[in-house]
Amino acid sequence: MKKLIRSKELKILIVSPFFPPSATVAIVRISSLAKELLKKGHELTIIRNEYDERIDKLSNSDVELINLKTYTVKVNQSVRYFEASKRYKEVFREIMDQKNFDLVFITAGPYYTIPLCKVAKEEYNTKCIIDYRDLWIFDMRNKIDFFKPINLIKKLVYLPIERRNIKCADLVVTVTEEWRQILKKVYKREEFEVITNGYDDEQLKNITNTVDYPYHDRLVIAVFGKLSYYSVEYGIKFFSAMDTLSKKYPNLLVLHIGLPEKETEEAMRISGFDLEKYVNTGFVNYTNGIELLKNSNACVIIDIRKGAMGTKFYDYVFVNKPLIYLGKKNTHLDRLVQRFENGFSCYTEKDLMEAVSKVEEDSISLLTNAGNAEKYSRSIQNKKYIELIDNLF
Repeated sequence: MKKLIRSKELKILIVSPFFPPSATVAIVRISSLAKELLKKGHELTIIRNEYDERIDKLSNSDVELINLKTYTVKVNQSVRYFEASKRYKEVFREIMDQKNFDLVFITAGPYYTIPLCKVAKEEYNTKCIIDYRDLWIFDMRNKIDFFKPINLIKKLVYLPIERRNIKCADLVVTVTEEWRQILKKVYKREEFEVITNGYDDEQLKNITNTVDYPYHDRLVIAVFGKLSYYSVEYGIKFFSAMDTLSKKYPNLLVLHIGLPEKETEEAMRISGFDLEKYVNTGFVNYTNGIELLKNSNACVIIDIRKGAMGTKFYDYVFVNKPLIYLGKKNTHLDRLVQRFENGFSCYTEKDLMEAVSKVEEDSISLLTNAGNAEKYSRSIQNKKYIELIDNLF
């Protein structure tokens, strides 16, 4: 890819329903890129959802991003797709009428902002990028749910919307090659690129062991972020295996770092797992979560999506602890985890129990001795993204 030299700094309007001061995982990718864009001298304006004022406490480290010129839209989970899209269009047009932008950058999901691409192109002749953290229409977690009549009807409604807006986009970016190929096949365009996620090396470069860790005498199996969210079925397998292992290793503890999940509560209830051996931290900030991971014995990632690339995978690579994948065979994550000498791909309860037993009995403490974690950092991916943006001008 040939790098072009720009003659001016860009005025960029970022449309991201979740953005600091929100502290959900949905902000991580765009926050990291926004900081890099600011370093390059670009001028950023933000459109995001309106948050409760108390949320400022969750992301006060991102003062630089919180202080950007920001417009908010009254949208939350109770607002339906078309109403949310309508509200965003109203605010978007007001902003675009007031100021000329060089680029509109839309993050997805959520997906009610996607129609702004067509508005940007047809009404304001402004270049537009759509960045897919997750697929929309073609995100298949399991075939039964995907092909339910009600879900197929929704997809038939949303498909023309996605098609029209992808047609208007100057560039569409996603996070895995598998997802890029799906989009290319469906929408018959070449303007799709892959920029993977990564661990946030900027935040982690000065990390210190300041978190209180009361579990040094425990066999800690840690999960950072989503545990059973992508599959209750595999969540049940996980906790059933942990229940059996806890009889062999009475000091076993499942440490779930992040917000509680109803799916995980269901999986524990069905599996009969002893709740005394489960700790949920609630929300913790990114660096504190990483510190907790670094003290664990092994990390687990559960995901059944074929082409998905969970953000937390990169954090697990950074902490360099044995990593256990639990899910279906031949997924993107399955193949990726197997590249590491102490990465374990598990598909059944038996596989999972054998992996944990091996980690404990062989005193395995590292994911890899290769020392090449840097290639999984966000700064590397942000440089690639900046180059793609430069090449549009």
